[in-house]
Amino acid sequence: MSQSEASNPTAPVNRHAMTAVEKQRLQLEKLLKDPIKPAFIPPPPKEKTIRPAREMMKNVQGSSAGAGSGEFHVYKASRRREYERLKLLEEASIKVRIFPYPRLKALVIIMPP
Repeated sequence: MSQSEASNPTAPVNRHAMTAVEKQRLQLEKLLKDPIKPAFIPPPPKEKTIRPAREMMKNVQGSSAGAGSGEFHVYKASRRREYERLKLLEEASIKVRIFPYPRLKALVIIMPP
């Protein structure tokens, strides 16, 4: 250990990858260092939408045998889009089942005792 490292108490003693607890502790310390400073709160995630279907399909798959090796990737991409569309439709139906009245989200009903 050199003389400059021994005299500098701010030098990190133990260099290792920080655990999640240590990262969170440092973030909280940084946040609470200046309580007057406003904290950044990210905006909520945007609602997912499906790209509308194309008017003309360029790669129409026929029923003939002997498709080339490039057709696999076209098929896989169309299958992925279809599964994504079905997943979004399922999520939308779950939202409707949980709260069937989307226009009344801000309405709070207070029942008398």
